[in-house]
Parts: sequence; structure tokens; C-alpha cells
Amino acid sequence: MSEDKENETSLTPEQRLDIIENKVGKNRIILWSVALFLVILISASITALLIFSFSGQTAPASEYSDATTHTLEGQAELLEQYDIRLAELSSMLKVYDLRIQNNANSTIQKILIEQEQAKQSFMETVRASIYDLAHMVPGSRSWLELYSEQLDTAAANSQQRIEQLKLLNSTEPVGENDPFFEEEF
Repeated sequence: MSEDKENETSLTPEQRLDIIENKVGKNRIILWSVALFLVILISASITALLIFSFSGQTAPASEYSDATTHTLEGQAELLEQYDIRLAELSSMLKVYDLRIQNNANSTIQKILIEQEQAKQSFMETVRASIYDLAHMVPGSRSWLELYSEQLDTAAANSQQRIEQLKLLNSTEPVGENDPFFEEEF
């Protein structure tokens, strides 16, 4: 123990700094190795999941021999099999469409509506601040008129964007004067 204390006290600050930097370098290499391992593990897991999820689907043509495809009955049977498979795929497509609509659109729609409401609240605060400032500073009445018009326009555009967001889940087409596509928000 006393030898360790003597060694520590005999080291210069530069030597101590070099020892600490060497330990940090080793730790950095270990952390990068762990991160690389985790990235490989995650990508392998995702690949395995994708392979597992698509492995149940087989091509209908591989199930039939060439002899059945050359006969008229075989052709009719093959056509029925294709119709059944088409119905299965179309039902799967409807399920996927519903999943996409329910997950992404509604969540994004709620977030955007909340943002627009926050913008309107902020604009009301700015309007009140300009009103108070116009009454405090002499000769600044023109500020109130100028900025009130701009805030009214911005609030109206924000309200239009909220209405357009509420219509996203409906089947109505988006109008040409959509506030999302204007230059000024």
C-alpha cells in the first residue's frame, strides 16, 4: 500500500494524464466494439424476422406439374387456385392499408393539430404583448395596426390548416388553396 502511494506521488501531472488517456482509449475501443456487436445483432434479428414473415408465402405455380397445366381441366383448376390466391392477397392488402391509415395518419394529424393550436396560442400572446407595448411607448400606435393585420392573417392561415388536417381522414380532395402549400405560414 505504501509503495502505491509513493508511486502515485512520484508521478508528474503529465504522466498521470498519459495514464488516464490510455485508459480512456481502451474504454473507447471496448465501447465501439460493443456498439458494433449490437448493430450486427439488430440487423441479423431484423433479417431473420423478415425471412420468417415471408417464408410462408409460396408461388402457386410451383405446386402444379406440367401435365396438369396442359389439360383444359388443369387450366381451369389452376385458374381457380389463382383466383383464391388473389382474394387472399387482396384481403391482406386491405388489412395493410387499414394499418397504415390508422397508425401513421391519425398520429401525425393529432401532432400537427396540437402544433397549430400552440401557434395560435403564441400568436395571441404576441398580440397582447404588442398591445401592451403600443400603450407604453409613445407614437407606436402604428405597430399595433401593422402587426395586428399580420397576426390576423397568420391566425386565419393556421385555422385553415387545422381544418385541412381534420379533413385528412375523409375522402374529400385537398383544395387548390391549401395552406400547407402556401409560401407563408
